Parts: sequence; C-alpha cells; structure tokens
Amino acid sequence: MNAPPPVSTSPTIQLLDRIYQHIHRQPVDGEVGLLSGQMGYALLEAYANRFFGQTDDSRIWERLSASLEAVQQGGLSHSFADGMAGVAWGFLHLCNHGLVQTDDLDAQDVVADLDEALFELSLEPLQNGDYDYLHGGLSAGLYFLERQPNPAIARYVEHLVETLNKTALRFPNGDITWPFTDFGRRKPGDPIRYNPGLSHGTASIASLLSLFYERGYARARCAELIRGTLQWIWNTRNRSGLSVFPTLVSDPRTDQDSRLSWCYGDMGIASAFALCGLKFGHQPWQSIAYETMRKAAQRREPADTNVYDAGFCHGSAGLAYLFRRLARPMANPVLAEAADYWMQQTLAFALPDTDENVLLAYDSGNHFPNLGLLDGESSVGLVLLAELGGPPSWERFLLLA
Repeated sequence: MNAPPPVSTSPTIQLLDRIYQHIHRQPVDGEVGLLSGQMGYALLEAYANRFFGQTDDSRIWERLSASLEAVQQGGLSHSFADGMAGVAWGFLHLCNHGLVQTDDLDAQDVVADLDEALFELSLEPLQNGDYDYLHGGLSAGLYFLERQPNPAIARYVEHLVETLNKTALRFPNGDITWPFTDFGRRKPGDPIRYNPGLSHGTASIASLLSLFYERGYARARCAELIRGTLQWIWNTRNRSGLSVFPTLVSDPRTDQDSRLSWCYGDMGIASAFALCGLKFGHQPWQSIAYETMRKAAQRREPADTNVYDAGFCHGSAGLAYLFRRLARPMANPVLAEAADYWMQQTLAFALPDTDENVLLAYDSGNHFPNLGLLDGESSVGLVLLAELGGPPSWERFLLLA
C-alpha cells in the first residue's frame, strides 16, 4: 500500500509524512500491544488513511490480525497498555469509528469471549489496591466502554465501581482517595503515598468514572466517588511553587513541583477536572482546569518542565495537544500561544531527514528510538493529524474524552 500523500510542504505535513512512512515500514511481528506494538501502529495508520482519503487498509488488517491472534494464543497480560484489554479496545475502536472496512464482520462478536476473562483478571488487582488503568485493576474499563452495552457488561462495570468504593479511603471532610501501590514496590510498613496524576493516579479514577457515569453505569456511586476524589485532589494542591499540583502526596503534606506532562502533574490533572466538569455540567471544575492550564502555559524552560522529547506522555506534542484542545472552545489566546510554542518545539525535536528514526524518546538521561503510541513517534503522528484538523476520537485511550 502506498503511504498517504502529503497535501502540502508545510513542516507539520513533512514531519507527519516521515513518521507515517517510518511506522508503515515496520514489520508485522514483535509486540502487539496498544501503546508499544502492532495495535498502536494500526491506530496511527488508520487515522492517517482516513485523513488523507486512503482506502487500502490491508496493512492495517495485517496488524489487527496479528494482534488478535496473539490474544487468542494466550500469553498476554490483561493490561490495557500492552495486553489483551488494549488490543481488544483498539480493534473495537477502529471498527466502531469506521476506520477500517469490516464488511460482514461483527467486531463485537469477535471479542465477546474476552468479557468475563478481562473482568476477572482486572478484579483481582483492583481488590488488592492496584487501580492503575494502564496496567492494573481498571485495565478493562475502556474496553467495556467500547463494547455494545448489555446486562453482563453493566454488571461487570458496576462490580468494578463497587470494588473501588470498598477500597477507597474516606476522610471526615469528604475527601476520597486510594493509596498508591507504586507498581507493586510498596512493602508492608512503608509510608503510604498517594498519586493524584492521570496516568497511574486518582485523576484517572475520576476520569474513568465520569465515562461510566455518562454511559449510565452505577451513576449514583460514580458521582459520589468523583466528587470526593476531585475534592481530595484539589485539597492536595501546592500552596506555592511552579506547579499547582504535586507529583505524589505523602503525610505530612509538603509542596512538591511536578513535571509538565499528561502523565503526572498539572496538565493531566487539569484534563481530569475538565472532563468531569463537562460530563457533569459543573463549571467550578472546568474553572479549575482552565486556571491550572493558564498557569502551566507560563512554564517553558526544561528545568521547569522536564520536557526533553516530543512524545505525548511527557513531551512537547502532548503539551501542544492539551493546550490546543482547551484553547479552541474557549478562544483563549494564552493557551493558544502555549500550544503554538510546544508545537514548534515538537518540530524542532525532529532528527535530520537522513536519519532512519524521525524522533527519539528521552528517559533517565538517555535518548533512544521509540515508535509507541504513548510516548513515541506514533503518538506524535496522532497529534500532528489533529493539528491539521483530523478527528481526535483516539484521545479516549488517554482518558481525555
């Protein structure tokens, strides 16, 4: 299949084309996960095909088939990030949004046998306090939202919500939160810490519950938990410093600046307040989102942001997208200017045309190739498509809509 043709010579189009070509050349083997494998590549290619009017989706179906076969063969974890839940979500998402040609295929029927297994595999870690939606007890949440509603799905979701309710910590002032297991590293007797962030913390719980609420699942319980959780997050805010919210919270609480990113700190937490404010029609939550991002828009220096690459998770493309998505409906020049700045930074991170890789990801002082959908080239490709006017429905996997 030919790659989508560039429609202009703008730097944005040129970078998008380079990323697409790089992803398109990747063989259909290796990891199949949503955030770092074949399913993520398929997602980018499908959105690019739609934007550029391409109809040949044979390469995408090769990736989908390989991913679904890996699920059928067993051996994958249940997780959303790199396991069964993410593969099944990606497949349903592409089919439900008409991004691949399904002919007479019933996508819902293809994955139906996974429902009970994903529920049970998610329930166990959730009961043990691991609520992480990417890797732990809420991994099945977004998958269930892509499934056609039925009584069994409703029971599964309501059971997950009630398990969250039973494991929650409630404070006399109405705050609600959950201890952070630190990816299983916290041992008995270690001080309890809490994570307010969007990737692995309580902001993700509030965001996912708001989507359950919108769908009509356990609405009263979801509403109660969301209100208490957002109140707790707001009460953990810093009293001074660069960031509104800290990375982690300990007792006794102290101010702690956080990086500027989707995963931890102000941008992701503001997105959770914005999403819940939208779903509930609650203006004070939306105001918190706006004020938090308005302050974040002033941060530019690497020492103040920890931005050293372009990927969505904690890089410049993610910031450009998050500022832009709030700036547009509000027609806000401060947020729009911040989006422009971070988009220019994204273009500046591109390697020379002669390099096989298009962008490098950064972690712990090192840069390395990364093609993934969360913090690699595929994630940047999706942002560039949205910048050019492409549909942003993919943002659901980031708990943004």
